Amino acid sequence: MKILEKFKNFNLAFKRSKEVISGKINGIFGGAKLDKDYLEKLEEALVTSDISFSTSREIIEGFKMRIYKEKELTPAVAKTVLKSEIKEKISKNFRAVNLNEKKSIFLIVGVNGVGKTTTVGKLGNFYSSLGKKVLIAACDTFRAAGKEQLEIWAELTGIPIVSGTEKQDPASVAHDAAVRLKEKDFDLLLVDTAGRLHNKKHLMDELAKIKRTIIKASGIVPQETFIVCDASLGQNSIVQIEQFRELIDISGIIIAKIDGSAKGGIIIDAISKLNLPVRFVGIGESKDDIAEFSPGIFVESLIE
Repeated sequence: MKILEKFKNFNLAFKRSKEVISGKINGIFGGAKLDKDYLEKLEEALVTSDISFSTSREIIEGFKMRIYKEKELTPAVAKTVLKSEIKEKISKNFRAVNLNEKKSIFLIVGVNGVGKTTTVGKLGNFYSSLGKKVLIAACDTFRAAGKEQLEIWAELTGIPIVSGTEKQDPASVAHDAAVRLKEKDFDLLLVDTAGRLHNKKHLMDELAKIKRTIIKASGIVPQETFIVCDASLGQNSIVQIEQFRELIDISGIIIAKIDGSAKGGIIIDAISKLNLPVRFVGIGESKDDIAEFSPGIFVESLIE
């Protein structure tokens, strides 16, 4: 996909969130002048746009510090200042994705139903389009038709896949994939893991076993662990990330289904509140519909 087309799709992906958030903010900043209660209205607009109260309060405090430096505070200036404040809040100096020059392994985690398996397929296609030779491991062996769904994505994208049988030990699938990564001409292994939170100890033990097995079989420590979240779940996604972080080290977030949600505000909390980078966003249903997250484009897409 051409860069301009991807930029356009990124903007369109936030259409529903934009309608909600921009609509509220334009209602505050759309007049000839600001009314005396505009700060309270602005904070309410942020909170009701699925940004947590604490993060909304921080944005307001930063906004107030900025506007005091303005010689003339018009609605247009106030909107520009707000965008600058939000952009700075989510433009943290995170390291780049750790993609080695030789061989890399990424673990993909998340609860069932958030679009994890679909995201693995798209992510494989993304890195394949960059010239990387990608291998996928279908380690979610407990979900009915889980491996079959990933096999369809592998066929669609032309990416080799290692999968086992239903109820097979996920670590054994990970082992076979890790050996294949080591012995064959592959650059990147994407490991789709089971998504369960009802038994935290079992999840932790299973992921730990998968990691141990991968390291032993390939000699490579997985460089990234990405958690996939469903944008439509709003603040519940933040809760899910916090629950997973109690069990494993999360290095980045992938927000799926952002194109069908009006809750894009959770991205601000994900970065600011959790201090984790949003690495990718799902922007549609096709294999190409995944994009690297850009704070600048996000803010411009969200607030018109």
